[in-house]
Amino acid sequence: MTIVYLDQNAASHLSVPKSGSQWEAIRAALVEGFQKQRIFCPMPLETLMESAPCDRAMRVAIDEFFQAVSGGTRFRSYSEILIDATLALIRQHHEAVAFGTIGFGWGARDEAARIAKESHNQTRERMTRRIQASEVPFGAATMSADEIFRSASLDRCGMFWRDLRKFAAGPTTLASDYEIPWLMTGLIARGLTVAEAQRLAEAVRHHRWEAIPDNFFDLRLGSRWNHDSVRGQRPRYDPNDEIDRWRAAVALAHSDLFITDSYIADLCRRARVVDYTPTVVFSTKQSEAILAYLHKTTESDDAA
Repeated sequence: MTIVYLDQNAASHLSVPKSGSQWEAIRAALVEGFQKQRIFCPMPLETLMESAPCDRAMRVAIDEFFQAVSGGTRFRSYSEILIDATLALIRQHHEAVAFGTIGFGWGARDEAARIAKESHNQTRERMTRRIQASEVPFGAATMSADEIFRSASLDRCGMFWRDLRKFAAGPTTLASDYEIPWLMTGLIARGLTVAEAQRLAEAVRHHRWEAIPDNFFDLRLGSRWNHDSVRGQRPRYDPNDEIDRWRAAVALAHSDLFITDSYIADLCRRARVVDYTPTVVFSTKQSEAILAYLHKTTESDDAA
């Protein structure tokens, strides 16, 4: 079965495709593929937040489309997956699944959409403040993208290692005590113990944590983004950049086909993710190529 990750841009094209367009044909191929158990398009959790500002008709259309191509299955968020994948490093039977479920009918709930929109705006504000307070690696202006990647990976691993050591020295549940608060509070909520924190610190030290696919791809894409930013090729930060990067990390780690906007597709190309994953990446501007890929996939299944 081919697992397809559709970002908000792709979902919008597919939910209300123009009659006679290639997007209408792509939608038909995806629906038929799901009905024949050949194609599976879980809804990204972020779609709930990004659809919240839309009018009810558009939300309902997106809801109905994903129901037709996933049957109520969703991709879990980057943070959800990484928290569980981190625990799986030291808990033998801990599952780090990429998929969850979502009920049908969320698109028609106006009050839920209003709350989701407010929550999304607050999240974006926090992300903006955090990124404004952060700094790109020292000397990044003269570094290659690979050098920035190694520096960024070292920085992130160092932050997490210090958080784990701090927890092991005297457990606390205060998020403000940690350098990566969302990760630590997630681990603590799942019952992290002092002994586990010590073992995780060793896993970080031996590069096992940075090798978690979702973490690796986020670092890879973020490093390329920083490389472009310090050279004025991507001068302005927007929280959507970070959200899109997290979505891409999940897609590259857990899907066979990723359809996204032009910038993220090109970022994946320039970050050379093809060297690390078999996931095929298309821009929404490549509708003809997407349709050809889907037809080739189903034809291969028929031949088999």
